[in-house]
Parts: sequence; structure tokens; C-alpha cells
Amino acid sequence: MIQRDEYYIIGIDGGASKTRGILMNEKGETLATAFDKGTNLAVYGERAAERIINIISNLCQNSKISIDMVAAVGLGLAGASNLDGRDQVFRKLDALNLSKQTLIANDAEVAYEINCPGDFGILVTVGTGVICLSHTKQGQIIRIAGLGHEEGDIGSGYWMGKQALINLTLNESSVIGDMHLEQIMNIFLQSIDEDNFQVAIENIQKSEDAIQIIAQLAAPIIQLAEEGNNVALSIVQEATHAVANYITLITDKLSYAENNLVLAGNGSVIRNNYFRKSINEELRFQFPDIKWTFSSISPAYGAGIMAARLNNIGVKISDILKGNNLAAS
Repeated sequence: MIQRDEYYIIGIDGGASKTRGILMNEKGETLATAFDKGTNLAVYGERAAERIINIISNLCQNSKISIDMVAAVGLGLAGASNLDGRDQVFRKLDALNLSKQTLIANDAEVAYEINCPGDFGILVTVGTGVICLSHTKQGQIIRIAGLGHEEGDIGSGYWMGKQALINLTLNESSVIGDMHLEQIMNIFLQSIDEDNFQVAIENIQKSEDAIQIIAQLAAPIIQLAEEGNNVALSIVQEATHAVANYITLITDKLSYAENNLVLAGNGSVIRNNYFRKSINEELRFQFPDIKWTFSSISPAYGAGIMAARLNNIGVKISDILKGNNLAAS
């Protein structure tokens, strides 16, 4: 690699609902941040590729550098294994002469880079999607869940939102007079600014942002569960039971035999105190002492670090944490 006075590194963390991008130098200084809608390759395809290029362009414009000055690009994307989606991204990167210095990884892998430094720990990601990830002592990656939104991943934000809509659909004639169903119906209709349930459902089905819209119902569903709404509580209990089961499965694969357990959390849903408390309750007999850790910076930095490493550029997390204007996790 040609030696330069300063290396510019782009990291992008793309989920199904939203995408964060950062541009930093090899000293870990954040020079620009950018945001866009979801970039799950399996869901958005060419639109995801367009959004990624848009973020890269905005990062360079905001930091006043030309694209040809970028030394490494790390993309941590949901649906990263989708071959057609990867091809579309690389075709667009080729047009910018960036493909050779670009790394595409799963969004959970780049989150692991930030949340489990030293290549050790168990990552529990629950946002729009859900996945648990860890590494064996031999460096083998272990994944539990992460199959996709419609492939049986119980416990994700999308799954909880969808369960709420299923409850409303199956009991539509009974909503009036059932306080708990009414609360969920009101939240749903308000979230998409519509008065008619059937029209609201049809609008979601037509929307390219359907996954994001449905997943956003998770937060109010968890709040209703905490307030005693029986329908919401049933959904959250099933979700946290599933996530607890994923954690148990991954500890079994790691042959983990301690009573205490430290889990690295990632994603908007797992940051909810009530949701985590419910998981802890599910695991209390096997692991009476559970601690959760959270990174203060976005997994986008993890993507940047991984791409920099691939291009023989050293970037330290400790240097990133010293910087200003960090893209929040």
C-alpha cells in the first residue's frame, strides 16, 4: 500500500431500519458522520447499494475530501451473505474505484468488533433483527438466530411488531371494549397516521419501509407490557424467552460453565431495561449473576477498524473513544 501522511477510513453499519456511516483517520479522529434508511442487502437490494454510495459521498463531501483519498471502506450490513446484493454494492463501488479496499461483513460481526474487544465475549443483538454471536478459543465464529425477518427469528423488534399486528388482525372485531387491544390499536394507527385499520395494513404492505414501520412498534409494545397490558406482556414474554434460549444455546456451544455471565448488548430493543430484566429472569437459575455491557460508539467504527486492518492500517478503539463527535451506538 502507498504510504500517505493521513489515511481516511469509512465505516458503515447498516441494518434493516437505519444505517450509520462514519469517516475517520488512522488516529481514530471522527471527521464526518452520515445517516440513511436501512441497507439490509436481502431486503433492499439495489436500493441498499444506492444508499451506501449516498452515505459514502456525503461523508466525503462533509469532510471535504475526494473519494479517491479513501484508503479503506468497511461495510457491516444485515443480509451481507446475499450474493445479488453484494454484487450490486461492488458494482457501484467499482465505479468509484473503491471495491479493492472494501470489506463487507455481517452487521453482527462489526458490532462484535466494538462490543467484545480482544475477540472474546458473547454479543446479544436485538433491534429490528436478532442474533447472538461469539468466538471459540480457536477463533471459530458461533452464531445463533439471525436467520432473517420472515425465517423464524423470534424475539426481534420486527417479530414483536408483527405479533402485535397479528393479534389485532385476528381479534379486529373484538378490539372495541378490550382495553388492552385498544391500546395497541391506537399506538399502531398513530404510528402511521391513519384512522382505518385495514387501510393502514394495506399501506404497510405497499411501503418499501414496511420492516422498519413494523419494527418500530416494539418499543411501545414493551412499554405497554411493563404497564400491565396482557397482550403486550404475552408478546414480550415470548420474545425474551426466545432470546434467553439463544443465549443458553450459545453458552452450551462454548461449553461455558460459570455461574456469572457478562453479555455485550447491541441494538435498540436490548437497551430497554425492562426487556433485559425479563431475559435475566429467564436465565436466573442457570446464571444467577448476569451483567450487561454496552459500547458508547456505533458498530460503524467496528466496520472501519476491520477494513483498516485488512488494508494494513492500524486504528485503536482507545483512540476513537478519545475523539469528539462520535456516532452514537
